[in-house]
Order: sequence, then C-alpha cells, then structure tokens
Amino acid sequence: MARRNDGQPGSAPTAAAADSSSKGRYSAAAHEAFYEGFRAAGIDYAVFLPDSVLDGLEQLIVERGEIAAYQCSREDEGIGMAIGAHLVGKKPVVLMEGSGIGFSALILARGIVQRTPMLLVASHNSVLGERYFSHAATRLVAEPVLGALGIPYHVLLDVSQIRTVVVEAQHTVEGQRLPVGILVPHHVIFESMSR
Repeated sequence: MARRNDGQPGSAPTAAAADSSSKGRYSAAAHEAFYEGFRAAGIDYAVFLPDSVLDGLEQLIVERGEIAAYQCSREDEGIGMAIGAHLVGKKPVVLMEGSGIGFSALILARGIVQRTPMLLVASHNSVLGERYFSHAATRLVAEPVLGALGIPYHVLLDVSQIRTVVVEAQHTVEGQRLPVGILVPHHVIFESMSR
C-alpha cells in the first residue's frame, strides 16, 4: 500500500541522510544536485520504494516537502502511481533500485503504449561499482529491460552531471511522451568508500 510522506500521523518516518559504514557517507552534493534538477525540471510528484543507494535523496525529498512524495510497496505499484499522477497533470519521478525496472517491465510497457511520460531514477547499473553478489540480478535486468522496451536511459558518471542530466531527461520525457531512465552507480551517491 502506498503511503504519503508528509509528516502526518501514519506517514513514514523521515531522517537526514546518514552514514553507512560499508558504503561511505551519502554525498550531500549529489542529493542537492538531484533535488535542484527535479525542481528546475518541474517535477512535482515523487514515488519511491526505499533503496540503500537512493535513500538519502528520497528522505531529502520528503523532508523538504516541496515535491509530493509517496512511498510504495512494489516498484510496479510506484510506476502505476506515476502513470495516474501524469493523468491528473503531475510531472512524476519514480525512484527505485535497478531490479525494480526488471520487475516492472509490464507496467512500463503499458505506459509506453499509453504514451505516459515519467522520469525513472534507479540505483545500480550493469558495470560500475557492483561489489556485492546480491546485486547480480539487479545488474542483469535494469539496462536490458530498458533497452528491450526502447526506453532511453543515461548512466551517470559524476555528480557534476546530475542536474543537467535530470533537466535534459525531463525535456525528453515531455517532448517524446515516454519514460526515460537515469541509472545511478554507487560512486555517484557516496562520497567515499573503502577501496
């Protein structure tokens, strides 16, 4: 069940981005760049399934309160919510782990057929920084599913790219009326890691 994160009773708790001992500290610069990009692009609706890489960004969106933020229980549910948000005039972004792209192929296909635009921001990618065996399935599905569905995507390489990529991706979302993905490798979100 989806839940609105607006500080009301029953909403998900909010917390500032924090340390993660095995991953390093979340990059405040990366979070700010994403947030500024979302605001500059007119994003006014965010739905997310909590993820260890994007958690700090998700919490920043919730804490600032300028973008309506909803937590979903499954990635395909979040994409369905984004489709509905678009139908009532919102500009949605969906934040999830890359495995959620694989899990959501059918609802993404429905969105494409209906020409329903949305921005997808997903952690993990096929190559960069995938240190844990548990992410093998994630690594195998995100980019191939986006490619198979003809969804354009960009893999971020540096924090300095974030704001521009978000704004330009949203131009494509709106101009082409389709989903566009931004994949976020671990090193873009975390300032330092044990090497």
